[in-house]
Amino acid sequence: MIHYRSEAGSPVVEIEVKGKVTDAELKAALAQFRADVAGGKTRVIEVIRDFEGIEPRALWTDLTQAAPLASKVKRAAVVADAAWIRSLASISQHFIQAEVRAFEPDKIEVARAWVAGD
Repeated sequence: MIHYRSEAGSPVVEIEVKGKVTDAELKAALAQFRADVAGGKTRVIEVIRDFEGIEPRALWTDLTQAAPLASKVKRAAVVADAAWIRSLASISQHFIQAEVRAFEPDKIEVARAWVAGD
């Protein structure tokens, strides 16, 4: 399940991922994200809970469609209950231009403040 939130006047997009990610859900979220990026949104907070995996087709969509959008992101916060996801998020900073930080779930408000700040 992917739940996508974006507020007018804010540069932040919040994406919640829970359970298994399907290709249809990912494509819908990417369409919203493309529109938001075109409108000037450059910050992302991704909240990942109880992650159960990603459909193979969705993984391909992520690699081919989501990865190119990463260059548009200035700052990204990843809030995850799984330590391995937080580790991957921290490592990703070395491969993309965005400033990336990982947070534990009890620090979600700190993550929101950081991603929205300067």
